[in-house]
Order: sequence, then C-alpha cells, then structure tokens
Amino acid sequence: MRVRIEVERDSEAGEGAQSLFTWLSADPEVRAGAGLSPVRRAAAPGPMGPVLEAIEAVFDSGVQLASLVVAVASWRSTRPRRDRVHLTRGDVRVTVDSGDPEAVARVLRALGEGDAPEAGSGGAPTDRPSTRDQ
Repeated sequence: MRVRIEVERDSEAGEGAQSLFTWLSADPEVRAGAGLSPVRRAAAPGPMGPVLEAIEAVFDSGVQLASLVVAVASWRSTRPRRDRVHLTRGDVRVTVDSGDPEAVARVLRALGEGDAPEAGSGGAPTDRPSTRDQ
C-alpha cells in the first residue's frame, strides 16, 4: 500500500512537510512498519537544498496504516496552526483535520476502501467543512 502525505498551505520552504517527515521518522511504530520517502519539489532548490513537497509511505498492512494516521493526527496537535494534512491512496484523498478517534476511524475506512470517491475527514468531500480540534 502506498500513501502520499501532504501538508495543506505549507510554507515555500516546505517546513510543515519537513517537520511531519521528522516526526513520522522518529515514531517507532511508523518507522518499524512503513518505508518513508521524502518527495522533493522539481523546482529550483532553496538555500538548504531541494524543498520537501510531500512524504510517501509504503507499507503492507492496515495496522501500519492506522499507526501512520494516528501519528499524523498527533503531529497536527503539536502545530500552532493545525494545518490539515491530506493522505492520498490511489484515487482516494482524505484529510486529517481532527485527532478524535471517530475522525481517525473515518480516515482509515476511506483509505482502506481504496476505490472510494474523494473524501475529507474520512468520508466527506474535502471541500466541505469538518469538525476541527478545539
């Protein structure tokens, strides 16, 4: 299973994606179960080299997917702006914009189906508003 992870409204320097990549790489459950790869922008590199655009995670079980989604939700809770994070698997795109257990379960269901229509918060289209962390 291959999932692309992107931080919405990331800075030009890709600071959100870099922070999330560092967070996921340090999580023992994610690190043990998923192969993480940085996806760099094709444009000219910044002063510190190519800018991180996204993260690609490759794994083979739903348990590993669950660990990844929980880790993404945990990372969001540490961010001052709590930007939404998009996870894409095939034609399915979901948005992690809440860390509550129900929202995480909806994200997992949507990604696990693999051929569901585009979804946000695990079930609603990404352009619809959803409950955010308080």
